[in-house]
Amino acid sequence: MIYLFIKFLPYILVMYFLYRTLKDPIFLMGIPFLMFLRSSIFFESVEIFRIPFRSIESIDRNPDITLLVWMIIFWIIFRIRSENYPMLNNKNKIDIKSFSILDYSIVGLIVITVVGFGMVLKEYVVLDQVYDKFIVLLSLFVGFWIIRDTCSRVEINVLDKFLYNIVLVNSLASGLYFIHQGLHISIYSSATNEYLVTFFEGQVITRTFWFMPVLWFFSISYLLAMRRKKTIIDILLIGINILGIYISYTRSFLMIAILIFFVYFLLIGYKEKSLGNSIKNLLLGSIAAIAVFVAVSSFLPASTNYFLSRFKELEDQPATVQSNNLVYRFYKTERVIDRMNTSKRLFGYGSVTEKQNPFVKVVDGATADMGWAEVVFRWGFIGLVLFVLLYIGSMIKAFFLFLRTDGLVSQLSLMLLLTIISQVIEGFTSYTIMSPSRFAMALWYFGILSALLMVYGKKEKNIITESDMKESYKTDV
Repeated sequence: MIYLFIKFLPYILVMYFLYRTLKDPIFLMGIPFLMFLRSSIFFESVEIFRIPFRSIESIDRNPDITLLVWMIIFWIIFRIRSENYPMLNNKNKIDIKSFSILDYSIVGLIVITVVGFGMVLKEYVVLDQVYDKFIVLLSLFVGFWIIRDTCSRVEINVLDKFLYNIVLVNSLASGLYFIHQGLHISIYSSATNEYLVTFFEGQVITRTFWFMPVLWFFSISYLLAMRRKKTIIDILLIGINILGIYISYTRSFLMIAILIFFVYFLLIGYKEKSLGNSIKNLLLGSIAAIAVFVAVSSFLPASTNYFLSRFKELEDQPATVQSNNLVYRFYKTERVIDRMNTSKRLFGYGSVTEKQNPFVKVVDGATADMGWAEVVFRWGFIGLVLFVLLYIGSMIKAFFLFLRTDGLVSQLSLMLLLTIISQVIEGFTSYTIMSPSRFAMALWYFGILSALLMVYGKKEKNIITESDMKESYKTDV
């Protein structure tokens, strides 16, 4: 039974998004999101997206390039399909007048990527995998433009429904993750990919990032910010995603989730000029969280005690593999920067691979613990500055769009602000935007924000009508 579930779940999800595409073409872009979730929904077993490229080795052997190719294909189909739906055919065109700091930062990074590729071609004789790596790095920004263009051409309520469906898929993956790792009912068969297996208080504890859902913070941010009318369902979905984070035993993830709640209540109180109510809601939420923690602790005492023991590890001496704390992560990143040639620190090494420079292996190890390590290595300090501008500029733009608009635009802006804040912090603890096999979708939230800024950013006040809100909350999510 479990085997059949694993086998058919990804195909069922693909068929569902294709069915929704018949009415709303943007749902076609749900398939790249399924590819983004990969192992958490068993998508690596889906062969239909690899079969057309069996004879093209670069695409077939590289999941990042496969993802990029399909994103381009789906985007072309979306553009063709959307022409038949006037309501989806937004007249906003991509031109320099519509650019924000997000877009300028991306353009700058594209330039550095191309220049870095040219330098690698000039400096090295052996160019094994360099072309593939260049395409992978470039896909980071091509994916941004695809998402930007797609989301700028759909009605805001349709975009809302689309994102809600992504939340549902991630919540499903989170539930499966909890069942496998928390209840020890074997669902994911790739046991060899377990990150850690240990015995604690007489029970087996497993930690893995291999099939962990990657959209927890987006899901929580969405469910908080959108304030949908299906309150009970949303609370349950938030609980499922929190349980997934809890059973991952990842300290930083739990801290980020708590921060999302805190920032959410603070921003809502600031906009509505009712900080008192926000503080009251925050206190009530804290009491509810404590009650849930006590309940989960009584149900999973060994898992709870193990998680608490991981916080005690923060007292270990810094810069040791055993502690694996933030100090040690910075140490590994600093080691990468120190070993970079002075001439490469400004613009980075570009699309060089381990075949040309064995030091890439060290960079990969550091990037697993802090995504910024590879950012500096690939794009140098100039690229790092552009990424910083991208993140800071996005947070500022999302904040003011949230304050100056109402309805769905404001809610989506708040959701994106919370998501971006979470990704800034997560970048200091894991791959984030540099995650292998996910490059083309890594900047998806920036693409959506850029689209919102292009369509609504220059308007002083944007109120989505009540009919739009009701349309968004139809049961056919």
